[in-house]
Amino acid sequence: MDSLQNWTVQHGGDGWVVEVNLSPVPGASSQTCFVSSYSWCNKKQVLDVEEEGLWPELLDRGRIEICVSDWWGARDDCGCEYGLPVQLLDARQNVLDEFSVSPDPIHVCFQVTHVFSNFRMGVCFVSFEHWGQDAQSWAGHYGARVTNSSIVLRAQLS
Repeated sequence: MDSLQNWTVQHGGDGWVVEVNLSPVPGASSQTCFVSSYSWCNKKQVLDVEEEGLWPELLDRGRIEICVSDWWGARDDCGCEYGLPVQLLDARQNVLDEFSVSPDPIHVCFQVTHVFSNFRMGVCFVSFEHWGQDAQSWAGHYGARVTNSSIVLRAQLS
């Protein structure tokens, strides 16, 4: 599946698929989502911040914020479980800072955001992954629906 080409993927149950969002996500450039299945599905990307144009000295000066965001939700007829772990990694892939959330199963759509600032020196990579499954163990694709995921690196001007 081309839409998963930049992700390391584990397909649980019937695996991930791409579908049209059930409800529009405000401001989203794409109105499609990844949908998980009845057993844990995982997608992960590791962003090399230097390849994205930031050099280590800029990161180490504490003038950069790393903002992560993910929209997730469930169908009306089947709840879901969802997890979002994000890690800042050094050159050897050691964890320098992390954020994770695994809220209670839901039947609505939410946005998860977190801003890393004043983080430890040596950040070279951002590991972003999400997990999902449905809460009823139904065959097919009734699990967590994730969309509009982003990692934004922004300079603090003050």
